This record gives sequence, C-alpha cells and structure tokens, in this order.
Amino acid sequence: MALNNDRRGSAGSAGVAPASRRTAAPTCIQVRGARVHNLKNVDVDIPLGCLVGIAGVSGSGKSSLALGTLYAEGSRRYLDALSTYTRRRIGQVSRATVDEVLHVPAALALRQRPGVPSVHSTFGTSTELLNYLRLIFSRLGSHQCPECGAHLPPSMDVAMGLKSRCPACGAEFYAPGAEDLAFNSAGACPTCGGTGVVRTVDESTLVPDESISIEDGAVAS
Repeated sequence: MALNNDRRGSAGSAGVAPASRRTAAPTCIQVRGARVHNLKNVDVDIPLGCLVGIAGVSGSGKSSLALGTLYAEGSRRYLDALSTYTRRRIGQVSRATVDEVLHVPAALALRQRPGVPSVHSTFGTSTELLNYLRLIFSRLGSHQCPECGAHLPPSMDVAMGLKSRCPACGAEFYAPGAEDLAFNSAGACPTCGGTGVVRTVDESTLVPDESISIEDGAVAS
C-alpha cells in the first residue's frame, strides 16, 4: 500500500500542478501607458469575454484605443506566430505606442468606412447590431398565438421554417422570423414604411376653392 501511494503521488505531481502554483485565467485586457495619436498615457482594463463598446466625443481617442492600440497589438502578436513566408503576404499594422498590453487575444478588425445614412438608418442598422438582436428574439423569444394569445416557449420551428402549434388551443401558425421583426423590410409598419413619418397631401391647401373648376384655377400652384 505504501508503494502504491508513493506512485500515485509521483504521477500526480508530474501531471498536475499544485493549487498554489496554478495561475488563474485572465479576466481583462490590461493597457498601460497608451500614447497612440491623441491618447495621453491612458491606463484601462477591458473585460474579456464581453461585448464592449467604446463611446466618447469626437477626438477623444476611441479609434486610437480600439484600432491603434488593441487591434494593432492583437494583430501583431498573431502574425508573429505565423511563418515568415505567410507574414510577407499579409499587411501588417505598425506597433502601437504603448508601455504594455497584457492578455490581448488575436484580433480581427473590420474595415472602417463612412456610412451612407438614409431615412431608415439608426445606430442599430448602421452597426448591424439589430440583425443579431432580431435573430436572437426570433429564435429564443416566446411568440404569441394569434388565436388565443397564449405565449409559446422558444422552439426550433422558426429556424426550420415550420409551423408552430399552440399548446393551449392547438392552432398552427408561422411564428415571426428574423426578417418579420425588421422595421425596414417584412416587419415594416404598413402606414409609415418603418420611418415613423407619414406624408399626406393637405387638400385644403391644394384646392383652396372647391366651388370653381380646375380650368378656372381651383388647384393652387
């Protein structure tokens, strides 16, 4: 028994580090002394595993932090792990002017381009955030039965394009999909077309005097 115990202890010490020597997984990206463009020795901790937005007035350094610092460091470290042959064929970002960036993962950045706003444009449409929200609500949200008003639990029927069956009254119907929740397409308001503005003709100004004919000048130009 003593020999067996010794063997188990030896194998355990070789394969698994003691609890006192284990390092906890990082929870945030640590940026210290960022001086990219208009950043002035900025220190910031950015949570890992979260959707993080950077907001601020124009010129406050949002792009300098997101692209000039975080993306530049993440991209550089990822490319450093590739072969020299591969790196020669990939455009590399210049090294960020920063004292230290810890725990930054491999980074991917979408090309910045000025948007072409329209009357339908919002923050959600410009960033395509609403696309993901519509998909989440259509797949994970509970839908209301059009017959009895009961709420149906989320199911895969919407994703598969099948009819949903109400457990309360037995009615079958197609639950709204992602496009049915879009205010600019299938889910647009039939009155305003998703713009929130209704344009109508004011007949009182178009025809100020209804007692005379069009030839005599009933329609005001």
